Amino acid sequence: MSQEDDLLFQALAALPPVAADAKWESRVHTRCHSEIARRDTKRLPGKNLSNALLAAISGAAVLCVYFALMLAEVVRLAKHP
Repeated sequence: MSQEDDLLFQALAALPPVAADAKWESRVHTRCHSEIARRDTKRLPGKNLSNALLAAISGAAVLCVYFALMLAEVVRLAKHP
């Protein structure tokens, strides 16, 4: 370490400790929870189910295409002695 690093660490150690602002934390907590509650009331009950179903169907389609390509490759390799 250089002399400059040592001076920097001494200056950082001399800084006063950080104290939490209870009013600010309470305000942020209240705003966050009210926003979460607002978004939960907007959400349709079947929306998550339809997204999950779409993801499952998409995954199944990808697997079907993959297996079809794999089967085509097996058939291609089986034709060559």
